[in-house]
Amino acid sequence: MGCAASTAAPASAHPHPTPTWAAGSFKRGPLDGQASSSSSSESSESSGSGDAADPSPFLEYYTLAVLCDRKLFGPFLKLCSYDPDTGSLQLSLLVISTKAAQQECGEQLQIHWWDLSETQTAGAPPQPQPQPQPPSSCSRSAPARATEKAKLIEGIESVGACDGIGSFGDGSVATGAGTDGSRACGGDIDDGSGATGGCSSCYNVAEGEVGNSSGRGKGGEGGEGGEGGGGGGGGGSSCQHGIGKQQRRRGQQHQHVGVAVPVGAEAAPGELLYSWRDWRFWRFRFGTTCGEAPKRLAYQVSLLPECSYSISVPALEEPWRMAFYSCNGLDASEGQPFEGKGGAETALSLWQDLARRHEQQPFHLLLGGGDQLYNDSVFEGPLLKGWDKTEDDRDTAAKAALPFTDELAREVEEFYFSHYAAHWSQTAFKELFATIPTFNSWDDHDIVDGWGSYHGIINNSAMMQGVFRAAQLFYLLFQHHTTLDRLPSDGYWCESTSCALLRLGSSTALLVPDTRTCRSQDQVLPPSFLPQAQARLAALPATVQHVVVLLGGPVVYPRLPVQDALQKLSDLFTGDTLIGVLMQKTGLAAKVTKRFGMVAYLDDIIDQWSANQHLQERDQLLQTIMHLSAERAFRFTLLSGDVHCAGYGMIHGRGDESESDVEDMPVPTEKQRAADPRFIPQIVSSAIVNVPPPAPLLKLLCLTARKPQSILKDSVQRMVPLFGPKDDIDSFLLGRRNWCEATLGGPDGELSFSWRCEASRGSTEVDVFSVTVPPLVSSSCCQ
Repeated sequence: MGCAASTAAPASAHPHPTPTWAAGSFKRGPLDGQASSSSSSESSESSGSGDAADPSPFLEYYTLAVLCDRKLFGPFLKLCSYDPDTGSLQLSLLVISTKAAQQECGEQLQIHWWDLSETQTAGAPPQPQPQPQPPSSCSRSAPARATEKAKLIEGIESVGACDGIGSFGDGSVATGAGTDGSRACGGDIDDGSGATGGCSSCYNVAEGEVGNSSGRGKGGEGGEGGEGGGGGGGGGSSCQHGIGKQQRRRGQQHQHVGVAVPVGAEAAPGELLYSWRDWRFWRFRFGTTCGEAPKRLAYQVSLLPECSYSISVPALEEPWRMAFYSCNGLDASEGQPFEGKGGAETALSLWQDLARRHEQQPFHLLLGGGDQLYNDSVFEGPLLKGWDKTEDDRDTAAKAALPFTDELAREVEEFYFSHYAAHWSQTAFKELFATIPTFNSWDDHDIVDGWGSYHGIINNSAMMQGVFRAAQLFYLLFQHHTTLDRLPSDGYWCESTSCALLRLGSSTALLVPDTRTCRSQDQVLPPSFLPQAQARLAALPATVQHVVVLLGGPVVYPRLPVQDALQKLSDLFTGDTLIGVLMQKTGLAAKVTKRFGMVAYLDDIIDQWSANQHLQERDQLLQTIMHLSAERAFRFTLLSGDVHCAGYGMIHGRGDESESDVEDMPVPTEKQRAADPRFIPQIVSSAIVNVPPPAPLLKLLCLTARKPQSILKDSVQRMVPLFGPKDDIDSFLLGRRNWCEATLGGPDGELSFSWRCEASRGSTEVDVFSVTVPPLVSSSCCQ
């Protein structure tokens, strides 16, 4: 079966009247120019009240109105390729501008970049320092600032504000920052107070044991008390990345001094990637060569002449540092779990932790594992609202037959563009996107909740395919800096999807399948992915020891004991309330809603690799991996998100154990795992923003995870109790928000992964749990 997208019906050539199902169903809110509770909160804040709630980072719907008068978005940085043989590191940068902003630039659009260490060595003058300014020195009047503040949505700066702070990510003072590391922002000083350091309950798996190796700590004023290893709490510096509390406040401006491009800087012209309405997507390609020592590469784009940024470039033999995250938003069904004062800060607190870690020890890659934003509310548009709500097969078929009109296409495209522009411009992570090269895969919420796991009549309908085309367009533009027709020339492969293979240092490769474009209830991967991936992996040089495979959902994960029953019920009684009753009683859902005639949570079950429909494809994937492991001595590691909790699983050889004895088989020792070509660790890290599953569901999953299970003919899959004492049933999965920090290539060739889990909802303290993955060695080395 081919990609579902290939069956898309064309958009109607003529607009149709507003569908009857949507008539009168669109609830207007603040995005449509009407007053709301959020606007009254802003008024309270501007009048000096200290009790106003922070703006929510998530809106009910997105249109161009949420962008106010913004003319520029970005820059967004992406890793294109790395060649360890030559040291060539290639990057791309995306800036989105209006046509007017482009014309105001008054020159050819280009990017300049330069090696900061070379510039300093050559005797170039130091970066200009700003004049000290008191907190009240903002040049705009208080009424003007209040008016400006009231216009802004979810922390997006207004026209004229710089989208970055010019910091260099190494603790040096950034342009526009005070000499003490503080920064003037809209008349307020962010001194980095309350920065966290240290960690708690850092468990490590070795020889099947779990031990505590670190303590939790919290930094003091001025960002003191950065994180240290072991006992926790070493030295640190003030945050230079604009993630302080004052900078998260709505309507605040970064104050800058222009940075001159040094003589001898390299330059390249911008490329007009795509035009959408009045907006232009500009791509800038640039690169550098890694050398014997790490360095900082600075860049400046002519569209943003007042800003410069820098990137940490690893040395040739230096292990790459990677930050992995997933689920950067909220399901539509979650409502607003972060409402109230401090809600926005609480929702994005783990991004602050990621920024602090980047400040302490810079990352070379920011890897998105799917659901980089949640586009579920596309069905809340005035024309599309209600289309996804059906009660039975007849209603579903009737709506599936409706055309996707030009009017609907305009609405849907405006939603995706506005959501990306607004969401990715939030202070909490916009500068990280400008200073750490990113690479992303997508999952269902990057399109819409459950994409590909609904019945074929819905997946292949003109309406759903129209929504998919819009989602794919802006996913490729914002997240990959490319378009559908450019995919092959930009290094992607496999039936016009975003499948990719990258090198991350000399000994590690990253394999990124596209598990959504061709998704259906019977298929996950593109049809030709496995043979193409096998050929590309087999061609890798002998220096590659590790292959990290990025998959949206985990392959190794507890299978619910009621999963088969739910799937059978869904097949027999699509609209029956019995499914809902069963899901509520098992803790799968506190409340049950329906989408396209089926219980909404069933799409999550069908999404999983353990679903009956996907077991054969899962086994084919694992067999391919194990074959390459034995043939090429690769150590494969599966890296996944999606499930809103932290987990560690593994597949390993069964050895001499009979299948009947698998449930009592102990975790292999570290030496056994190192010599086992069937040892495949599964890292599960989710979510950086979304909330954990209901407690009853998590408990049920942990109970299921207790016993190892046979997989394939001679292997075992199991979860490992990493997150507490090994005899504690709750140690298999951790229901806390988290992200994962990785070092790719240690002294002995190992990979290390560390889950950074918030101690409590919105806490500035984190608990860290770590594992190491050894390279594959011959069994004789482990005797």
